[in-house]
Amino acid sequence: MCGLLFTACAGKATTAAAKSSGAAGELYTSELLPLEDNTVLEFDTSVEGTAEKGRLVMQVRRPHGNRIELNVAGKIRRLEATPEGVSIATGGWLLKQPFTVGATYQGLSGRVTVVGINRDLNVPAGHFTRCVETEEATSTATTRTTFCPGVGIAKLVIDGQLNNESRREIAELRFHGPRIDIGPEKTTAAPVGQ
Repeated sequence: MCGLLFTACAGKATTAAAKSSGAAGELYTSELLPLEDNTVLEFDTSVEGTAEKGRLVMQVRRPHGNRIELNVAGKIRRLEATPEGVSIATGGWLLKQPFTVGATYQGLSGRVTVVGINRDLNVPAGHFTRCVETEEATSTATTRTTFCPGVGIAKLVIDGQLNNESRREIAELRFHGPRIDIGPEKTTAAPVGQ
C-alpha cells in the first residue's frame, strides 16, 4: 500500500455503520482484513497542511477461493488469503500474523512492524475498536496502516518527500459495503444512504 500521492477518485460521499467485534481475545487476519467479494471501500484523502482533498476507492474481487484482486484507484494488486495472513502475489505480505507489538514481516516495499494493537479509531465511517496498526518503512516513505475488525483497512498515513519537501498524506475510511452496478452500462457505485 506504500506509495506517495493518492489518486483522487470521484465518488459520492456516503457513510457506513461501524462494525467491530466486541469480544476480547485473539484477532485473526480474516477478521482484520476480510476482503469480501464485491466490496467497496471509499476513503477521504487529504494532504496535511494543504487544501488538497480527494477520494481513494478500493474494490475487492475474489475470483477463485482464496485468490483476491484488490483494485486500488485502477491498479490491480493480486493477493492470496492464507492461514498466516494475506500475501502479495509479487512478494511480501499485506497483513501477517501474529498481531503482537514488535512483530515484523516483509511488506510490499519494505519491512512492516506491528506498532499497535487494541486501538480505537474514529474515521468518517464510524468508531472502531480492537484495531491493529502497522508501519512499513522504505528508503523514501513510511506508511502507517490501521486495520479494524469487520472492515479491513480503515486509515492510511503516508509520510514521505515530494520535491525535497516533507509530505503527509492521509486516507480515512468513509464507506465500506457491497458494490452495486446501476444503469445500462453497469456503472459501479456504492449504495446510497449508507
